[in-house]
Amino acid sequence: MKAVGILNPRQGRKRAWDEMSEIDRAVLLETVRQRRRVQKQNIAIQNEIRLRSLR
Repeated sequence: MKAVGILNPRQGRKRAWDEMSEIDRAVLLETVRQRRRVQKQNIAIQNEIRLRSLR
């Protein structure tokens, strides 16, 4: 009979996040926050343009 599989395949392996320094993590998180903020603004602008074009 074959083994079904490993319950936790990541056990023993580290992720890149775990290897980063606290400063690098903070910079990455802030970059993501800024990118999401800009995306949200762009979506709002596009929605406003669509609404104005329907009037």
